Amino acid sequence: MPYSAAGKNLMLDALKGTNPTVPITHAALFDEDPAIAAVTGTASSDVFAKTAHGLSNGNLVVLRSLSGGAGLTEEIPYFVITANANDFQLSRVASGSAINFTSDVTTVSVVRLVELTGGSPAYARKSIAFNTPVDGAMDDSTNGAVFDVPACTVNYVGFYSAVSAGTLLGIDPVTAEVFAAQGTYTVTDADLDLNTGGF
Repeated sequence: MPYSAAGKNLMLDALKGTNPTVPITHAALFDEDPAIAAVTGTASSDVFAKTAHGLSNGNLVVLRSLSGGAGLTEEIPYFVITANANDFQLSRVASGSAINFTSDVTTVSVVRLVELTGGSPAYARKSIAFNTPVDGAMDDSTNGAVFDVPACTVNYVGFYSAVSAGTLLGIDPVTAEVFAAQGTYTVTDADLDLNTGGF
């Protein structure tokens, strides 16, 4: 699972002895919108173009089927910035600067990830904590988090620094699970492993 830029920065701060101010405290679930296909990108301006793309500033997205776009990576969390009706840029952190990609994007599919909401009982992020790290990896100490979910599809688990808002520190794609009606989704295990680059 790819770490977000904020998550990587937190790990590096911890490694250099800086006291982390935004550790992972909560897990979250995401559904994904249908892919916005055939998006192009111009390297000279770092701008993506797609007529009526429907994205808004602050949207969390991942890229798939990327052709061109040196400096971009599929399935890494990005945030939409400078969005207009027919173009936008991407940042590695919320409200950050635009990613500098060094070759034109011939085509890419952009997929917006949306944190779940609603339901009865209502969906909410769940607390998560981790054991002491061993050899560059650590396991969660919560022994599973059970989420109440509305009718939806769960595609990703996310890891945040707060119960609401907060900083996204990582996402992990999971096998899509479709809920036709209200139900529960269990994250049975979460492992942070810097040896494999993911959760």
